[in-house]
Amino acid sequence: MLATRLFGQAEPEVAFANTLYGKAVNQSNRASELERRHKYREAIDAYEVAGQLSEAALAEAEQAGSFAQGRPPEVYYRCATSYLHAGRLLTQMRQEGPRKDEDLRRAVTYLETVEKIETERAQQTNTPVNPEVWRVRNAAGYASFLRGKLAQARLHYQAVLQMNPSYKPAEQAIAEINKLEQQQNGLFTPQGQTLQKEKNRKALREIVSALRLVRDIVTLGR
Repeated sequence: MLATRLFGQAEPEVAFANTLYGKAVNQSNRASELERRHKYREAIDAYEVAGQLSEAALAEAEQAGSFAQGRPPEVYYRCATSYLHAGRLLTQMRQEGPRKDEDLRRAVTYLETVEKIETERAQQTNTPVNPEVWRVRNAAGYASFLRGKLAQARLHYQAVLQMNPSYKPAEQAIAEINKLEQQQNGLFTPQGQTLQKEKNRKALREIVSALRLVRDIVTLGR
């Protein structure tokens, strides 16, 4: 089982964490299938369940003390992208509100945790940071963009370009953010972060589909 590899040997104290994560993987696969069949509401629920199961697996593993050899970034990434896909579909369905914002907030939080783990691992082993971390920053930029946190999104996309200068979608995202800020001064608060008015939310939604979301679960860490 994938969870066994992530949490180490399946000792009794971490068996439950492994089981929870296995269920999270199954829910994530189920959510993807539901989305392919255009059953978006059911897919949103399944993505959120996958995120919740991943969170529960992390909590169980931490309580069992199985993180002594390092935290598993794959599980945090699964958790983050599960919530990100839920928030993406809520945006697609024009379901603004606390549910969407909370899903995307959790996604960004867990993505930032993944990058922190990989950075600390590189420092401890005196090795380069995993080259796939740019994908983590790309996903964080997308989640921030969907939340309307454009200043934050731009910082993530700029970091992506530093790591992977040839990644055109990040350039496109920054260009779209700059264009919105320049052409629609009433779209944002002075901080350039909070969306206002439904007509301006609509303008944001119209360009979301043009930005590529990294959908695959990238293997990070050891």
